[in-house]
Parts: sequence; C-alpha cells; structure tokens
Amino acid sequence: MSKIKLFLELLKTDLFIYKKIIFDSLINAAIWLVSTVIIFAYIFPHIGMPKAFGTFIAVGCIANSIFWDVWTTSTSFIADIEGEKKINYFLTLPIPNTLIFVKQIISYAIKAGIPALFLLPLMKLLLWNRMSLANFSLTKFSIIFVLISIFVGAFSLFITSLIKSIDHVGNIANRFLFPLWLFSGTNYPWKLLYSISPILAYLTFLNPLLYAMEGSRAAILGQDGYLPFWACAIMLVIFTFLFGWLGIRKLKKRLDFV
Repeated sequence: MSKIKLFLELLKTDLFIYKKIIFDSLINAAIWLVSTVIIFAYIFPHIGMPKAFGTFIAVGCIANSIFWDVWTTSTSFIADIEGEKKINYFLTLPIPNTLIFVKQIISYAIKAGIPALFLLPLMKLLLWNRMSLANFSLTKFSIIFVLISIFVGAFSLFITSLIKSIDHVGNIANRFLFPLWLFSGTNYPWKLLYSISPILAYLTFLNPLLYAMEGSRAAILGQDGYLPFWACAIMLVIFTFLFGWLGIRKLKKRLDFV
C-alpha cells in the first residue's frame, strides 16, 4: 500500500505542476483547431473541396492534438536526463523502477488528453450544421480517447529512449512524427489509400496513428467508411504495450537501472 500511495503522490505532483501551464495547453489546442476549421471548412470549399472534408479534417485534430504532444514530452524528458536528472532521484525511491516509468506514461497521457478533451464541443460550435453528430457514440469516443492518450504516453517514453541527446531532438519530428502523421490517414481515409495502392495501404497497418485516426472518426462520425472501431481499439492496446515495454526496457539500460 505504501508503494501505491507513493506512486499516486508522484502522479499528483506531476499534475500539480501541469496546472501552471494548462491554460497555455488549452489555447494551443484551440488555435490548432480554429485554424484547421477556417482553412479546410470555410476556405477550401471555394476552390472545389467538398464541404464534408472540413469536418473530416477537423475531427482528426483530436487525435493529432494528443499525438503531437510526443514532441514536447520527449524533449522535456531528454533535457532532464542531461540536466537536472530528476528521473535519477525518482528511480532511487522505494518503489519498483518500472512503476516510475508507468507513472510517466500516465502523466503524459493525462497532460496530452486534457486539452484535446475540449476540442469536440469547440469543433461542433465552429462547424455547427456542417458537422452532424447523429452517429456519435459517447462510449466508443470515451474508449478511443483514453486509448489514444495512453498510447501517446507510452510512445513518448519509447521516442525518448531513442534520442541520444538534446542536440538530436530535431530527429523526433523529422524521423518519427512527421512520417507517421503523413501516412496516418490524417488527410484521407484509409479506404481511399487502398483504392489507390493496396500495398501501401496494408503497409500503413504498421502505423499506430492510423488506428487513432480511423477509430476516433468511427466513434464521432459513424462506422461507415472507416476501419472497424474495435479493431482500431485492440491495435492501439497492442502498440501501447509494445512501445511501453520497449521504452521502459531501453530507458532502464540507458539510466543504468536494470
């Protein structure tokens, strides 16, 4: 019980510190969404883009808002490893080292998820009649939202374990985030890619962000036209455990806590 209490206190401390910047996080997420809606929903239709495309892109902002937090959290973790080394202190506490990293994952998930949680009502307000919620499922949305957030927490840990130093943080976006984002179905549904190139479409099954995009759109806009929701949920769970395990394993070796 003392270990669980310590775990919860450490998590509580992380969230207390996060309270100081939560307003900035909300503003950043809102700016991203507003900019996206203006361009894709209200400008692009005038150059021939279907009006529904604006809603399609806007819904993807929820998963994207969570996903791109990987850059921030990984950079902060790397800076700590090379600077203050607070993580080394945490790893000396009377609690299993694995739980310290699990705490990091949960902390990252909450911090990334909170700003994105407010995007759906803001999205509906901005799009109004252009966005139908007739097929919206609160249960599915809640499940996929939590799974995406936890996956991003685990993925952040994994990315941190791959970056050698603070001088290499540019690799986070260029080598990992941008390729995953571009081939995730952010700007197109998976079925469209399949109609163009089945081989490339099948290769994107290796991209965990694809399941975040397709699953969140299926939950909000309805299942028709997207990968099966429950398949997306299961794949996110698998990728979360995979990247979480790899990240913890590699970081333990890096920090000499094996």
